[in-house]
Parts: sequence; C-alpha cells; structure tokens
Amino acid sequence: MNSSLFQEESELYQEVEQDISHTYHLLTSSRYVNNRNLELVCSDAKTRVNKLRKDDPLSYLLVYMNGVYTLSLKANNLHEYERRFNYFFQSISHEITEYLLTIQSNVYRQFLTKLLALVIKDQHDQYAPWPSLLFKILHETQAEHINYIYEHLSNEVVAASCSRKLAHTYSYVALLAGKEITSLTLLQKNVVALSEQDVTSHFQILKERGRWRTMKQWFHALFPQKKNGHYGSLQKFVDEMNSALPVSPKEQELIWERWLQSPNFQRFQMYIKHLSEQQQLALVERLLPELEKRLHQIEAAKTYEKLLLSFEKYELAVRYLLKHECDPLRLREEKLELLKAVTSYDMVLARPVYHQFIVRLVEKKSRVYYEQAALYLKDLQALYVSEQDQLLFMEYVTRLKKMYRTYRAFVEELKRIDL
Repeated sequence: MNSSLFQEESELYQEVEQDISHTYHLLTSSRYVNNRNLELVCSDAKTRVNKLRKDDPLSYLLVYMNGVYTLSLKANNLHEYERRFNYFFQSISHEITEYLLTIQSNVYRQFLTKLLALVIKDQHDQYAPWPSLLFKILHETQAEHINYIYEHLSNEVVAASCSRKLAHTYSYVALLAGKEITSLTLLQKNVVALSEQDVTSHFQILKERGRWRTMKQWFHALFPQKKNGHYGSLQKFVDEMNSALPVSPKEQELIWERWLQSPNFQRFQMYIKHLSEQQQLALVERLLPELEKRLHQIEAAKTYEKLLLSFEKYELAVRYLLKHECDPLRLREEKLELLKAVTSYDMVLARPVYHQFIVRLVEKKSRVYYEQAALYLKDLQALYVSEQDQLLFMEYVTRLKKMYRTYRAFVEELKRIDL
C-alpha cells in the first residue's frame, strides 16, 4: 500500500508489485551491468506494463517507476546504483512522454496531478526521478497547463530546501509562466554548481521572446566569472544578444571572428536580424573574402554559396563556379540553386558556367559523365534565345564535336539529343 501512487490505487499497485520487484532485482543483483543489459531490463518492464495497462497506461507506468524508486529508498542504494536507476527512469519517462502526445487535455491534467503529487512528496530527495520527468514533458506541455503546474509548485515546494534538480525544473516552469525574477532566483540557489547545459533551455526561451536585456542580466547573475570570457555552449546566445543590443565595435568584431571559426548560415541570419539593409550588405562584403579562404571546409563553402544567393552576388557566383566546381555531375543542392538563380537573373552571364561544366564532364571520359554533359548542353541551348544566338550555339556544338570526335560514346549522346 505505501508503495502505491495514491491510496485509491492500491489495487493497481498490487497488480504490478511482483513485476516491480522482479525489475528491481534485475537492476541490483548483478555486480556488472552494461547499457545493453539495462536496455533489456527496461524492455522487459515495458512488456510487463503493456500486458496489464488496460485503459490507463500512464498510471501503470508511474506506479512502476514509483515502485522501483520506493524499493531503492528502502534499501538505501540509490547512490550505489545511480547509473542503473537513472537509465531505467529515463527509459520509462520516454515511454510516458510518447503516451502524453496522444491523450486529451483532461486526461493530461489528471496525469499532471499525479506526477505533481510525487514531485511534492519527494521534493527534498536529490535522486527522485520526478523533477527530470516533469522537465522532460514541459517541452510538449500546452500553455493551458503551465500555470497549473506553476501554482502547484509555488504553493507546495520549499524553495530553500528542495533538491537541486527540482529547483532547476521549478525555475524552468516559472520562466514558461512568465515569472522571470522567480526563475532567476531559483537558479541562483545553486549558482556555484550551475553548468552551461543546465540553462540552455532557459536561454532559448528568453531568445524566443526577444528578452535580450533580461538575458544580459541573467548572464551577469549566473556566470559573473565569465564577464570577459567565453560562454561555451551558450556563446551563440551571447553573440545573438550582442548583435541585438548596442555594443562596442570591438565586441561586434569579436562576434564575427568567432562566427568565422565555424561559419553557419542560420546563425548568420540570426545575428543580422537587427542590422539595417546597408549594414548587412557591408558585412557581407567583408565576410565573403574571409569565407573564400575557408572553402575547403564544407560548411564554410555552403555558407558562402547561400550568401551569394541571398544577396544576389551573381557575378561573383559565376567566378566561384568556374573556379571551384570540378565535378559538375555531383552538384550540391546549394550550388544547383545558385546556378538556377544566376540563369534566371542573366542567361548570358550563366553561359560560361555551362560551357565549362560540359567540357569538364566530357573530359572525365565516362558514359555517366557524357549523359550529364548532354543534359547541360540542352540546358545551354535554351540560353541562346534569338536566331543569331542559335547560330552561335550551333557553331559551339560543331566545335565540340570536332574536338571530341574520337569520344564515340559522347558523340552518341549528342545524337540522342538531336545535336
């Protein structure tokens, strides 16, 4: 009875009590357990629940978690087998989150009431699995439930003495509910042990809400020792914050120096949102030459191509494709999009690219390359629109045939496309 979730659910607990005991002993009986062993234990537990769950799987899963947790409390071995229990609790928590995506709002509220009762009951225990489960589901919890959770926690949790995990989850709930000061206060409770990963979700919320000045205050409050240093995984938030707030030219320069170390078009778009069109153009003119030095890095090359496309640098795009594309058979999506944009912008400007692609493909001396060369040749023909242009195009084809007359497979491809 004491291990059941609630007094009225003692019958449900009795149904799974032997299964819970079996799972607990699997978790604790062996001297050595690897992740594969733990995966099998979790799979076995889920199978047992599936056989019994009837029309209320969430209650069964909570009871099962609570049963294993209660047995570990009685044996006082939570610390000894912490990794094993955490693996099990995370696995069952994932199963719960999957079910939560499929249920109606009223059933969701009933589940929250049960989970919050467990959170409150074990609020001082650092090993309790409930804060982690609550935090996990918050990312999918609808707004209508957030205030309910916040009110429940604010009325029942003793912030001064609750566990670090609960303080962290409570803080995130408070932020979702718009209680920024409460959220920050709860984080500061354990500021010494706070890591960058602990508050990534918090800063993501502040970013989404455009709370840049609040974000700046939080950085100073939570990481005072890093005022002039790097913020690790949080650096992207710092840089976007600084791009949105007035900072010195030197700080702006540092933002783009860091960006160039790992160029990314999506982050570029985030950082320039607050710049005027003229400022954006000036920045692109400065960044493109720097990116050219890094074209051997695939992400730098993709970013370079997307900048050329976004800012319509078509003349530069043509020079880039002519100089750096040696295998036109395998053009990346970014390059195909760039070539298409150049062609739409100015057919005459695009012609040299097709001319060179055709030659480079034919020089590969392989049927698959000849086929692609023929396709490009048909595309090129469409770029010679006027009657005079068509004469120029046919002269080009004649020269091409003469130059590669010994390439019989290529000549066959030309005949196939009626050229």
